[in-house]
Order: sequence, then structure tokens, then C-alpha cells
Amino acid sequence: MNVRFQLSEIASLVGGRVEGDAAFFVTGIAPLDQATPSDLSFVARREFLDLATRTHAGAVITTEEFAGHLPATVHRIIHPAPEHALATILEQIVASEKYHGGTVHHTASIAPSSTIAKSAQIAAGVVIGEHATIGENVEIGMNAVIEDGVVIGDGTVIGAGAIICRLCVIGNNCRIGEGAVIGSEGFGYVATAEGGYRRLPHIGNVVVEDDVEIGANTCIDRALLGSTIIRRGAKLDNLVHIAHNVTIGQQTAIAAQAGIAGSTHIGERNRIGGQAGLTGHIQTCNDVTIGAQAGVSKSITEPGEYSGTPAVELKRRLRSEAALRRLVELLPILESLTQKFAPTPTDQLRDEHD
Repeated sequence: MNVRFQLSEIASLVGGRVEGDAAFFVTGIAPLDQATPSDLSFVARREFLDLATRTHAGAVITTEEFAGHLPATVHRIIHPAPEHALATILEQIVASEKYHGGTVHHTASIAPSSTIAKSAQIAAGVVIGEHATIGENVEIGMNAVIEDGVVIGDGTVIGAGAIICRLCVIGNNCRIGEGAVIGSEGFGYVATAEGGYRRLPHIGNVVVEDDVEIGANTCIDRALLGSTIIRRGAKLDNLVHIAHNVTIGQQTAIAAQAGIAGSTHIGERNRIGGQAGLTGHIQTCNDVTIGAQAGVSKSITEPGEYSGTPAVELKRRLRSEAALRRLVELLPILESLTQKFAPTPTDQLRDEHD
């Protein structure tokens, strides 16, 4: 991504302080190990200090604490939260590249009963069904499908190839990744007397509240009845599966390949690691962290960190693992004692005569 900013401009934008030449121009943004003398980079964590000492970046956003680890030739922007400063810069770059005049590509197919705001941008190959409502400054990528009765709020971005199924509601300022499917049919069947399965038609929808981000190829099933709900500010990674009638609490973050079974309710500010699985019809309270690949089969009623399968509180699991390691160390001693005190043939004969 090509940019051209003076350090003084960047410092003013993010609320930082320049150490070095404030008139220095940067023309790109790059990681520490890939940056050139005309690039801007950033250091926000101690684990990157080794790279910081060897970077060729022209300028770096960093904290007061980490600034001294940079080469003397590097200009600095001092900021208490470099990652947030970087986010502000990237948002500015993206905003400057957008055209907000409102465009509809000539190959898009839009039902005449739908309502499209004049500032919306509809890319090539998009299909919008009957009675859909598209808000202000919405962007819909190539070949996305917006089915009948869908509502999309202001400022939302729908990635290329995403599908928003009938009657689903997407809030304001959301981001739906490429290939995501919102409102697909849920996995619901009734066993038949013949040993087969009868599908339960799902007549509910999905409601995605404001400021939610949903990653590429994530699938969220519509409810059997009522709504599957993704609450305000939730963040879902790529390849996440949310089953029917699940509720995801506000500000909850879910990493890639996690799966949540039907009718489970996730509390607010939960953190769910990659490949974690939660069974259906359970609940988690607020402020729960579930580790990667954990298997959660029961409701979690106390805040804290949980891991493993079945998932238990992290401190308890660590104690159990420590005890198991200790047991392994004791096995040779136990075997030695067993051999030492094992009954001899004479003892066995005496026991028989007694």
C-alpha cells in the first residue's frame, strides 16, 4: 500500500510526539523485518524488540519504553498505544481511497422493490432480492447475494461472494467477510420410525447488531424459530460456525475454526480460541476465556480461563498436569517398592497352610 505522509501529519493524526525529523516523509507501511528506509513500522510488544534493533524502517511508532531499542537512524513517533495509532493511520488510508459518490455496477441485479441508498456502492455481479433495504455508505463486493427482505444498516461492508439470506438483519458499521454465509439453513432433523431423518424447516433469521465483524467463509445458521443473534461489537474470525438459535454476547471474540452448537448462549466479553467446540443448549457467563481446541460440554457459570477437553478452569488443569508429571516421576519408585515387598513363594505357602 503506497502512502505519503510527513511524520508531523501522522503525529497530529494519532496524538503522538515526534522524536527526529518531523518533516520526514514515509511512503509505505511495513513490518519491522520487511521495512525499507522510506517505510513506517511499529513496535508495541516486548517480543518484537529483537527485530526492532535490526529494522531498516525510516520511522517507527512505539512507546517511550521501547524507543531506546531502535537504531539511532530511525525517526520515532512516541505513542502510549502504538497498535491503536496504527489502526487510526490505516483507517485514514482506507478512507482516502474510497469513493463515496454512490455507484451501482451495470451488471448488478437489483429487484425493483428494494430500497438502495444513493451513497451505497454495489459492485459487479451483485444480486439483491425483493424488498431488501440497503443503508447509507454500504459497500457490497463482487458477486455477493442479498436475498429477499434483508436489511443492511449504514456503513456496513459486505465482502465479495458473501450471501446474506432472506429476512436477515445486519446492523450499522459491520464487516462481513468474503464468502461468509449469514442465515443458512440450520442443522435440524427429527428421526423417523424408518431410521431416517425428517428436516425441520427453519423459519427464523439471523440478527447481527452494530459494529460486528464476521470473517471470510464463516457460516451463521438461521434460527429454527426466532433469531440467531450476534450482539453488538462481537468479532468472529474466518471459518467459524454458529449454529441455529445461538446468541453471541457483546464484545465477544471467536477465533478461526471454532464451532458453537445450537441454542447455546455465549456471555459478554468472552474469548474463544481457535478450534474450540461448545455443545448445544449450554451457557457461558460474562468474561470467560476458552482456550484453543477446548471442548465445552457443560455451562460455565464463573468468569475465568478454561481449557482442555472436557474444559475445566485453567488453574485446575495446570495443577492436574503437574500432579500427573509428578506421578510419572514416582513410578520407578513405586515399581521398586512393589518388587521389594512382593510376597515370596515361601510366604505364599505359609499363607495357604494357615
